[in-house]
Amino acid sequence: MKKNILFFAALFLVLFSCKDREKEAEDTGTSGDQSNYQVASDKFSDLNDEALDRMSSLDFDSWGELLADNVEYYFPDGDAETRTILKGKKEVINWWKNWKESTGIDTMKFTDRVHIPIKANQKLNYSGLTGVIVISYFSNEMIYNGQPAQVRTNVAVHYTEDSLIDRFYTYYDRTPILNVVNANVLEIVVKKDSIK
Repeated sequence: MKKNILFFAALFLVLFSCKDREKEAEDTGTSGDQSNYQVASDKFSDLNDEALDRMSSLDFDSWGELLADNVEYYFPDGDAETRTILKGKKEVINWWKNWKESTGIDTMKFTDRVHIPIKANQKLNYSGLTGVIVISYFSNEMIYNGQPAQVRTNVAVHYTEDSLIDRFYTYYDRTPILNVVNANVLEIVVKKDSIK
């Protein structure tokens, strides 16, 4: 009799424990022991370095070779619903070429880079994407018409299965740039685009 009671008590604990894990998986959006996030390959850190090198060289055609046709580039000028977004490779590359021509940028250099490549197994909030995303932060040292502007920058870059960039989210304080250029860079380039 005692053995039966112990057996059913142990069975109850095992079943109860399994139910708790299932409930926890539902609450956290994971299945079983699989976390929503895992470390991704270092190759994506190398790809981010390559993208930053090409961007900082101001050769936007070369940088564009790393972009997917449906790339979206997000500026830090608003909240989720109000920020400026460029859509499509052609629009992104043209915007940056116009930026180069319109702002008086002399040089741009990304230093003190840190890359954290992760893989999202479940859809992420805001983007709704899964797959590899690299979170990076670095210093952006720019010279506009001989005047320096230094901005600590954070980016989140999402990669397609073909290892091309299809999302580029930027987060930085634009104040140093606005002070040196003495204007809103986004407005300068938009006005130039609308004149063409």
